[in-house]
Amino acid sequence: MLFSAGMAIAQQQRPRLFAGWIVVFAAATATFAEVTFFNPVLGVFIPEFEKEFGWSRTEISLAVTFGTLCAAAIAPFFGPLIDRYGGKPFVVGGGVLMAIGMVALANMQHEWQFFIIYGLGRATATGLISVAATVTVSKWFIRKRGFAIGLTTIGTRLAFATMPVGVQFVIDSADWRTAAYTLAVMVSIVGTLPALFWLTRRPEDVGLRPDGEVDEPGETAAKPRQIEYSWTRHNAMRTRAFWMLPLAISLQTFASGAINLHQIPYMVDEGISQSRAALVLSLYAVFAGFGGLMQSFIEERFKLTSRLIFALGLLGSSFGVVILIFTHTFAMGVVFAAFYGTAFGLLGTSQQVVFAEYFGRESLGAIRGASLPFFMLLQALGPIVAGAFYDITGSYIGAFVLFAFGYLLAAGAIGLATRPRPPADVPQPVVAIG
Repeated sequence: MLFSAGMAIAQQQRPRLFAGWIVVFAAATATFAEVTFFNPVLGVFIPEFEKEFGWSRTEISLAVTFGTLCAAAIAPFFGPLIDRYGGKPFVVGGGVLMAIGMVALANMQHEWQFFIIYGLGRATATGLISVAATVTVSKWFIRKRGFAIGLTTIGTRLAFATMPVGVQFVIDSADWRTAAYTLAVMVSIVGTLPALFWLTRRPEDVGLRPDGEVDEPGETAAKPRQIEYSWTRHNAMRTRAFWMLPLAISLQTFASGAINLHQIPYMVDEGISQSRAALVLSLYAVFAGFGGLMQSFIEERFKLTSRLIFALGLLGSSFGVVILIFTHTFAMGVVFAAFYGTAFGLLGTSQQVVFAEYFGRESLGAIRGASLPFFMLLQALGPIVAGAFYDITGSYIGAFVLFAFGYLLAAGAIGLATRPRPPADVPQPVVAIG
């Protein structure tokens, strides 16, 4: 409450700096920290686990699957709570849990310990922190939502660019357990403090408007203007879009999660050094950050909807996987990073924006939480499929071909996910969005 009042006062003193951008910064630091339990970081640990414990890549992938299924289980429960209490308690609490998880990972000795630690850490990152951060930002913006979400995802892309390389550096300088301790320290600071101070639930809580709009005569911040229609979770689940969007995201994450986990081992198998493979991943993240910011530019410059931008990213990702199949040198790895990274960045922003544009702000956490189990089921299978292909055939090629087709099918599903119309008796919004 003290900080909320301070934010409102600061907003009055500096009207040119909308407090929502401070919220975006706090959300971006949360998305940076959550990458600790994302697949690209685990991909750096895979060779170390193989050498020390003798685990197969299928076995390691099972921990990702377990974590994804746990995320699918908790998201519907926490979604409505994020709407009610805001993202702050869930981001801060999740950051603390991830830090504890990394300390536990640094001390593990057995495979069952890895499954539990990594599974719960991944569930916290994907099913709690990711939803809380992006839903909070979506509540602060409407007209500038695409750009704000793009800035938020910069946290993830920056982590993709720096964290695997940093982890590899610590492993080369010391060992993988020291790298896990280092990640624990980073998460405990970056993943909690900014959110604790600045991740306010919504602009109306501090006397502001979405996008920093100025009150019209006779209005009060306690009585928000209707500038978009907000669906309830019950009504949203009765629309075709609610089911087609998760189907498209399911097919997308089925491929992207597996590729993010296995791209470094694949490039190492192809003769690229582990340090250069980690550098390719960093370049991929840089281009993904660029792609995330392209959402707003494409929307304004070419008048494309978020749904069409989502489809464009899916088609580009499919071609990016084809490039990966023919990646046998560092130079081709750079080409892959540029093309696939840009397309992936478009996906990361557009899929967040399209939910908010379709269903509004008020119940967005509940709606996103309800949709997560459907697409996380396929996401959970992707890493196992890739690992099994490798363990059985000695190659990832068959899995990559499957993933390329998966992206194409996802583009077909998003084509069917047209924007739902509010009930006929609902007043039209003051501003048409999308």
